[in-house]
Amino acid sequence: MASLFFAAGLGAVAGLLPVYLGLVPLWFMRRIPESWRSLIVSISLGILLFLFVDVTGEGVRLAGSPGLNSLLFVVGLSLGVFAPLAAARRGRVDAVAIVDQEGVAGEREKARFFTAYMIAVGLGMHNLGEGLAIGAAYSAGELALTSVLVVGFALHNATEGFGMVAPVASLPLRIRQPLAMGFLAGFPTILGSMLGFVAYSQAIGSLFFSVAGGALLYVIFQLVRLAYVASRTERTLLGVVLGMILMYLTGILVST
Repeated sequence: MASLFFAAGLGAVAGLLPVYLGLVPLWFMRRIPESWRSLIVSISLGILLFLFVDVTGEGVRLAGSPGLNSLLFVVGLSLGVFAPLAAARRGRVDAVAIVDQEGVAGEREKARFFTAYMIAVGLGMHNLGEGLAIGAAYSAGELALTSVLVVGFALHNATEGFGMVAPVASLPLRIRQPLAMGFLAGFPTILGSMLGFVAYSQAIGSLFFSVAGGALLYVIFQLVRLAYVASRTERTLLGVVLGMILMYLTGILVST
């Protein structure tokens, strides 16, 4: 039992705490001009694009040859895309409402918050997969690998928190909202670490990573609609590239 709790602690250090640290720039972003906030949204888009490629690639690798794992990958990817889409339709949330028009201010805020929460859910599924890797390594007694994974994922996840809050940086916030987003994104790392320690399988990994990929694909589509302005194409592309480079550099720490 003590080892299980220790695995949970590893997940907290690798996922939950770094995500909350990544939320700290939120208060700084609220004080910068709107033009710079649009760059930050583009950086967030680059972060999520990188993660989408990363988690879908990992899901495909775990799915392996055609069979049950491949079916789980297809089901997970579809669920990740269409579950938030159905929730948005049910709640009548549309990212088109993000346009800056006084008459739709309430709808704009609702759409931005929904997008931010969906980013948190997508990151949470991704971090659950990372937790599986940590728990499995710890269960196998590979302490050196476990330490590398915890440190690397911690630095990696701190940048994810930064990407999560970009859509709502200009909106009035209650403290419970960023706390809830951080919990949705970071706590699954703890669950994944515990599950990976007890019973890890490629089928479970493929399912969780594919759900994460689908959810990230949904929010990427929404952020493209939010970030792209014809007069700021260069700035948008710059932000996307910077976000991808940032995730690549922190990701190196996981593979070294």
